[in-house]
This record gives sequence, structure tokens and C-alpha cells, in this order.
Amino acid sequence: MRIDEETKRIFIRQSWLGDALLCTERGRRMMVSPEFRTTNDSAVMGTAVHAGIEAIMKGTIDAKDGHYVSVARLKYIQENENVKVTNTDPSTWEDLVRSMTNSFVSGVLPEVPLGGKTEHKFEYFSNAMVDDYAIWFEGTMDYIHPSGVWDWKTAARKYSLLEKQTQSIQASIYSGYALQSGESEIDVDGSIPFNFGVMIRNMKGDSQILRIKRNSAHTMWVTEQATTLVRLALAMRETNGEWNRPWLKNDQHFLCS
Repeated sequence: MRIDEETKRIFIRQSWLGDALLCTERGRRMMVSPEFRTTNDSAVMGTAVHAGIEAIMKGTIDAKDGHYVSVARLKYIQENENVKVTNTDPSTWEDLVRSMTNSFVSGVLPEVPLGGKTEHKFEYFSNAMVDDYAIWFEGTMDYIHPSGVWDWKTAARKYSLLEKQTQSIQASIYSGYALQSGESEIDVDGSIPFNFGVMIRNMKGDSQILRIKRNSAHTMWVTEQATTLVRLALAMRETNGEWNRPWLKNDQHFLCS
């Protein structure tokens, strides 16, 4: 969450909203101390694979060579950042990144319609106000096309359709932009197709395309969720405009552990 006092706008990103809803104290720390946010092995591999996919989608490299870009990005991050190792073996990272990039090419790319926008930055007014502030959503889409929105994911296992359909904050915010901007066509049922292209983190080259839908009701609900958190943030803000006092801590969730 960031506040632009000049325009009286508060900007919300889906990643912050998702984390803050699970643990509000984590949300506060992401605002006041973003430099202390650590990079773990899973995130690093995901970033590397995204680099290769971006190059493929922008046409700057042949699809069959995308893995070279991914591995190069991985090596750059390893050399320049302190990566936290969780449950993976660093000696396997390069092979995993290569495998996931290739699985995108073989299993996901053939289903992706061409002619869309890659790494598309967006912002839009949510039509909600808190005190004198307008609540805006912002972010960067992996890919948006007239037929729907796509997001690339790397994961240890395949996604649950039920979980993503009922709980994806990212899909609701991104599709809200598509609904408002008209950059994706609305289906006859009033929804925007949202597609997850998932590359499984193994050497088998497994992938998954998970398709869900989002409509105006989903956008209204995620706006309500954002509004409640903004009210909390403004109520907890000190007279000097800072947030030094801790927020509610949820010790039942790993994000606050």
C-alpha cells in the first residue's frame, strides 16, 4: 500500500492485499521496511522463469531458446542477492529453471492466443473512498489479451481449481481492470476469463492451465476487502504519518510466524 498525498490516492497491489489479509502486521512491515523482505529459493526460480517467458512473449528470443534467458537471470540473482534456501537443493536450481521454462513452451504456450500485451502495467480507480482518499488498484499483468488475462506461475504442485475460483485476490483485481478498461472481452455470462499457466517445479516438465472466471461481484468484494484494510491503516497511522506501532499479529499463519 502506498499513499500519494498530492492526489489523495491510495494504491493497493494484489500481493500486499493478499499478505495483509492473512497477517496485518506483515502488511505493515511491507510498507515500513520493504528492504528487509527476503528472497527465497522458490521466488528466485519463479523470477528467472518469468524472465524467459517474457522474452518469448515479446518475441526477443525463439521459444526454444527461452531457457537460456531464464538461467542467465537465475545466475544474476544468485550473484547479486542473498537468497534464502528453504527446502530445495541449490545445485538443482538451474536444471529446475530450465525444465520449467521448457514446460511453458511445450505445455502452456500452444494454448496462449498471440497479439496481447506482455508485462502490462495498470492502475484503476476502485470506485471506493476512505475518508478523503480514493482507493486505486495497481500492478503488472504477465499477459492480457482480448480473450482474457493470463498469469504465469511456478509451483511445487498443481493448483486447485476450487481454491483459485473462490479465493484468488489477484484474479479479482486484474480482471477488474480488464472489465473497466475493456481490454478483454466480456463473456455472455458477464465474466472475464482468467488463466493460470502453471509450471511445476520438477524435472518432468509438468505444466497446467487453470481457467477461472471473474465478474463485477468479485471486483466489488475485493474492493471491500481493500477498503477495510485501508481504514485500519489510516486509523493506526501516527500524527507524523508513520506506522511504528505493531498491527494485529496472526500467529496461526506462517506469514506471521
